[in-house]
Amino acid sequence: MVAFWILATLMIGVALAFVLFPLLRARASAAPSPSDANLDALREQKREIEADIAAGVLPADSRDEALGELAARAEAEIPAAGDAPIVPARRAWPLAAGLAVVLPAIAIGLYLWLGNPRGLDPLAIAARQGAEAPPAGAPGEQAAPGTPPFSDQQILAMVETLAAKVKERPDDVKGWSLLARSMNALGRYAEAVDAYEHLTKLVPNNADVLADYADALAMKQGRDLSGKPYALVKQALKIDPKHQKALALAGTAAMNEGDYASSLRYWQALGAQVPPGSEDASKVDGILAEVRSRAASTGKPVAGGPASPAPRVAQAPPPASAQPPAASAQPAAPAAAGPTVSGTVTIADALAPKVAITDTLFIFARSEGGPRIPLAVYRGGARELPKVFVLDDSMSMAPGMKISTAQQMRIEARVSKSGNATPQPGDLVGSSAVVKPGARDVKIVIDRVLP
Repeated sequence: MVAFWILATLMIGVALAFVLFPLLRARASAAPSPSDANLDALREQKREIEADIAAGVLPADSRDEALGELAARAEAEIPAAGDAPIVPARRAWPLAAGLAVVLPAIAIGLYLWLGNPRGLDPLAIAARQGAEAPPAGAPGEQAAPGTPPFSDQQILAMVETLAAKVKERPDDVKGWSLLARSMNALGRYAEAVDAYEHLTKLVPNNADVLADYADALAMKQGRDLSGKPYALVKQALKIDPKHQKALALAGTAAMNEGDYASSLRYWQALGAQVPPGSEDASKVDGILAEVRSRAASTGKPVAGGPASPAPRVAQAPPPASAQPPAASAQPAAPAAAGPTVSGTVTIADALAPKVAITDTLFIFARSEGGPRIPLAVYRGGARELPKVFVLDDSMSMAPGMKISTAQQMRIEARVSKSGNATPQPGDLVGSSAVVKPGARDVKIVIDRVLP
């Protein structure tokens, strides 16, 4: 930037020199005098004498006499050249001073208005190239064959670049939405909440944003949907009474508060939207049985059928924080659009003693041979092991990087001591064989320790 402004200043100086030099250059000129007119008259008289002699009006021998008289008159009437007054030329100082001020101001003003002052800033160029024109394999793009996959550190760097970019563009709805989902998938819930809060100001009546905001805020509060998260969910349902994620969150929040009648109503509204006999339908049926069982245990059974034993919600969870406290934190609705991948994660017997109840469980779907940006991310507690999971497109971290867009993938699981999305020495890991979208009963055994 400094070099650019120095060059621009030099160019303005050269332009001013071309304009001002002619105005300031001093020149002397002779003042006009009456002798100029006399000289013209004498020249005319000489031409007349020559013409009269040629025509025979005057005798030829009188030519010298006539010209002699004319020369005498010229000597008497025309003063010497040095006697003519000299008038010095004025320098146009006021005009030059005005141009010296106005021209640079106009040039700089037009550049700031029409140009790009940061166009030569290396940092700005690097940020723009990293955020707006990422190479193949960046979020939202498929990697070209042979392109090395991104490391987890590179993925985190890309998210940080995105965070810096959207701060410069407070009205970028797409950017803030991507940042919020990325932070939520990485488990950085405080930053996700900040991003969602900003996003609600840009799109205040969007049920999707309100439900995701409630989910992230609940995770920040330790999977607690009470208070503001529940209020956000209710606001989302006023906008879209059939919003599946909001119904799941509302059903869980009501159940946690002991309002089993409301919880049953929310889950029944959600169950009416899923295909009968589907995996999602069986999950919702299990949750409805759980609600009835809890209500019956309080001596106040709710209408809708007798209470019956049912699996805990944590064993057949709807994605998102819409679960009892021991459930997962997947940010998605129960009825996911597009293909899903489901299976079970277990821990090898030799590593089981190394797992603490405070450890974090990550489950990732990664494209085989493509970038390491996850196609879907699940984050929960290691205490859930063995874990039955379902991954779908709603858990994507970036547009275009989804389970439905991949040809093949691996499912990876990791138990993190730090809770960090970036692998750390001592983390416990395992992965599946290569599978395709729609795979069922995928088996993952966590059987290795990262060095």
